[in-house]
Amino acid sequence: MKLSLAILFACLSLGLSGCTKTPEWTLFYYPAATSLPTTPLQTDDINGYYDTLEQCQRKAQGLQRLTGSGVSGFEASGAGVYQCGLQCEFNDKSVLVCKQLVQ
Repeated sequence: MKLSLAILFACLSLGLSGCTKTPEWTLFYYPAATSLPTTPLQTDDINGYYDTLEQCQRKAQGLQRLTGSGVSGFEASGAGVYQCGLQCEFNDKSVLVCKQLVQ
């Protein structure tokens, strides 16, 4: 009985620890822009969180295709621009900062 309880506890611990991993990359997408804004990062521009830079870039490129195509819900004003931020968080002045920004 104790062995089965220990195995159950170990499985639950391993299963729950996999659910708490924080994504490393944040996608900031600007659909109506032709160049990156010079203003500070805004939470309204966040379009998802990703484990890898490649996942973030692929999502952004898909959004650019949709934006440029004029699909319903997407403006056809251009392809839009994006940047992927590494480990973004708010600093002590409530400003959103990332360790690295990549296009």
